[in-house]
Amino acid sequence: MGVRRRYLWFVVGWTVLIAVGMVAVPLALRSRLPEPLAVEWASSGAPESSSSLRDFVFGKLVWWLVVAAVWSVFGVRGVLRRQGLALAGAALGVFGALMLGTVVLTAVANLDAPDFRDAAELHGQGWLLLGGLLAGWLGWRLGRRGAHHAD
Repeated sequence: MGVRRRYLWFVVGWTVLIAVGMVAVPLALRSRLPEPLAVEWASSGAPESSSSLRDFVFGKLVWWLVVAAVWSVFGVRGVLRRQGLALAGAALGVFGALMLGTVVLTAVANLDAPDFRDAAELHGQGWLLLGGLLAGWLGWRLGRRGAHHAD
């Protein structure tokens, strides 16, 4: 199996894994979430704006699928040349972890709130960034390994 083909399988698998997580977590918690739910917080920590669960998840899912499609085309088509697979792998790792993490943190902050204005402060952004960095590093390593095997 060629490098591009293995990369394509990685991209499809990672894209589906993140997309399933982005849908499954909020749906599993749906009975414990307010409708609408808080989706943005002010610097004071108070919920600032809301969205329906369906619109929130759909919007995040569309963003993820667009990012995954663009970076997968860059990687598979060799648009980014020599380090293309590594850069695309890193970008997919970072964006996937951040998108899934954002959905999870938002759902957790809204748990058991009677109204979106009663949602808890959003916590865990530091862990989210660390997870994104780790996923980006792993994507970079996988992409570089694939590029070296292609040489």
